[in-house]
Amino acid sequence: MNTSFTRLSAALLISGLWLTSCSKKPDACFTIEKGIPSSKVNDEVEVNAGCASDADSFVWEWGDGASDTGIKAKHKYNVAGNFTIKLTAKGDGKSASTSKPVTIVQ
Repeated sequence: MNTSFTRLSAALLISGLWLTSCSKKPDACFTIEKGIPSSKVNDEVEVNAGCASDADSFVWEWGDGASDTGIKAKHKYNVAGNFTIKLTAKGDGKSASTSKPVTIVQ
């Protein structure tokens, strides 16, 4: 067997495994900058995913059927209640999600 070919094959296999394992799953993280612990109906709730890592896109679900994109977002709830804000951070074909509760009062 050709030793150069064997070494090249091993090097390609190792580098291929390294490239595959190098791709990290995003870390979904966010803060509620305005509107916590509670907010009033029609007041803005502001969120920021600046603490997330290895992500290049962000999808927000507000828990009332509305959604937004971007590293920062603002939303107004038009009814009182308890809602869950969900962030999905995406990068390198992978995604991660996290969520936090928010209470909206009259």
